[in-house]
Amino acid sequence: MLRRLFLGFCVAATPALALDSVGTVTAYLDGADLTWEVLRMEDGSTMAQVNDIGPLTLIDINAMGDGHFHINLIFEGKPSADSAPAGITIDIRPDGATGPAWQSDGAPYPPKLMLERLDLDGAGRVEARFVASLCRSDAPTTCKLVEGRIDTGLGMP
Repeated sequence: MLRRLFLGFCVAATPALALDSVGTVTAYLDGADLTWEVLRMEDGSTMAQVNDIGPLTLIDINAMGDGHFHINLIFEGKPSADSAPAGITIDIRPDGATGPAWQSDGAPYPPKLMLERLDLDGAGRVEARFVASLCRSDAPTTCKLVEGRIDTGLGMP
């Protein structure tokens, strides 16, 4: 959570930086079409990270646009488009850091991710569709279905 707020602050506080898009996330939530960009900073780092921690691989994607979007994927073993994530969390903040979040944590149904492409070679790329029940952080019994698409580079070295 703290890292997400820090990332949002860094992007908002540094308008002079040249930011390039490496991909997009789109979703339909609560009657609105939302779009976010996964950005690459001047130093080459992106708002997407891939980390191997023992037998687990974590893929963490943040995107900015219609507020903030975050998805965290946990894979057991070697990730591929043929293997479903062992864990998924989604957090959407249409009003940015000041508004309530729509979260998969605590929702009545777990999120689902349908991978179309997952490439961890070279710069890396993920293409997927997702569907999830998300509940408002300020009204946990208010839940909506969200459907969306991820199509982004991962910015791996």
